[in-house]
Amino acid sequence: MTETPTSAPTPSFYDGLLAAMPASLAGGAAVGWALAMPLAVGVGIGSLLAAVFVAVSLFVVPPQ
Repeated sequence: MTETPTSAPTPSFYDGLLAAMPASLAGGAAVGWALAMPLAVGVGIGSLLAAVFVAVSLFVVPPQ
C-alpha cells in the first residue's frame, strides 16, 4: 500500500506570536539569571514583552 506524502501546514503569524509569548518570559528569566540582576527583574521585563505580544495579537492584528 502506497501512501502519498503530506506536507505540514505552514505556521501563521498567530503561531509566531503564540510562540513568542513564553519565549520572551523564558528569555527574560535567562537574562536575569545570566546577568547579576534579580531574577524577578528579568522575568518582569520578559512579561512586559509578552504583554506587548498579547496587545499586538489582539489590537494590531486581530483574529479573523
